[in-house]
Amino acid sequence: MPPVFPAGPQWLGWRRHSKRSERQSGRYGWSERRVVVHQREHGVSARNPWAAAWCFFVVMSSVTITTPLWGYYEVRYDFGSTGVSIAFGAMALGVFVALPLFGGLSDSWGRFKVMTLAIIVSLLAVGILLLPGVAALLVARVMQGFAVALTVSSVPPAISEGLARGGEARTALAAAVSTLANLGGLGMGSMLSAAVVRTVGHPFSAPYISIAVLLCTALVPCGRGAAEDRAWSGFAVRLPRVPDGGLMRYVGAGVSALAAFAAFSVYASLGPGVLADVFSVRTPIAGPALYCAVMAFSAVGQLTVLHIRTGWRQWIGIALFIGGFGVVTAAVIRVILPEFVVGGIVLGLGSGILFAEALRSVTSSSHPDTAAASQAGFFMMAYVGMIVPIIALASLIRLLGTPAAFGLTGVILSLLAILGAVASRPRRYQGGDIGV
Repeated sequence: MPPVFPAGPQWLGWRRHSKRSERQSGRYGWSERRVVVHQREHGVSARNPWAAAWCFFVVMSSVTITTPLWGYYEVRYDFGSTGVSIAFGAMALGVFVALPLFGGLSDSWGRFKVMTLAIIVSLLAVGILLLPGVAALLVARVMQGFAVALTVSSVPPAISEGLARGGEARTALAAAVSTLANLGGLGMGSMLSAAVVRTVGHPFSAPYISIAVLLCTALVPCGRGAAEDRAWSGFAVRLPRVPDGGLMRYVGAGVSALAAFAAFSVYASLGPGVLADVFSVRTPIAGPALYCAVMAFSAVGQLTVLHIRTGWRQWIGIALFIGGFGVVTAAVIRVILPEFVVGGIVLGLGSGILFAEALRSVTSSSHPDTAAASQAGFFMMAYVGMIVPIIALASLIRLLGTPAAFGLTGVILSLLAILGAVASRPRRYQGGDIGV
């Protein structure tokens, strides 16, 4: 018989840092015990979180496989930078349509079943990308947005459930693994595409075949996990749900994720253009290589601070975030390429820590039955950062010039990061910190 939890803050996933609460909670904290009981009652397959992480990695890689190819598409279809923005926006449209409708699907159907569906949708999208025509390109991008929505709402809860036991360090590890798979995939997709085109050629077929092979490698372990998932309990549209931590903490985490994703998108979307226009570096692989380096150091930053106290991790991330934007702005003003690279690395360190902490804040306060619905709303806020700030920055570059645009964007995003970190901090309860 599963243990009966007392009413009050402990059931909401909090752990009071006192001797009394440690005696009550036993070996696991209340948040961890709640997840363990949920797995027993609902048959959640939590034995292989690494298969979920690999699924996350390859699906996100398939999304950015087209990033180095936009120049070829501009020449092929003669649609200019506006067409590139429309194609990028088509993917975002798929994300924002699918997340409210299907973001909570894994809560009722099973995590690995939804991951398997996301891989199948990604494979279909890659197949459509092999077809000629602008319509095929737009349809494929919308389908990739659907795959992203299914993935970001199912994988982080699966990883969190798989790494549920072991205290706060394991909770932070689960958030770090999810973030590494997400951002690492975004960086690797563009790098893989550029490398394949440079060595093999055939820009409209070879990158897509290579990413299809990677997607197939994730289909087998995810399909095996789907066989162990819970039984179907009926489909219902679940709108994004505020977790037990409260609306203020939830929105604060989303704002932090928005700022982090905006910083990543600066190098993903505008990095190649800045390298070409400001630093006269026009090698096709330079932009993807720089973005991949930013993502790699983002991973290093998250792993380095895993065992540091939660509050300190947030402020370390903010300090690196602000410092990175300052170095990047100075590099653009003085036209120093190594400084621009170092600034991107520092910015990646800070952004990765900020995003991992924001994701940890949401996962640690989400009820297992509605974890996917909570993740859906969180990632909707995060993906706003991949679209709106980049469009605004591109407009500011035309109006104010690159140095002023980078400086103003850095100030705004830094303020958002600080506000998000403050709002997402756990509240106090009777003189004790009840956050995890």
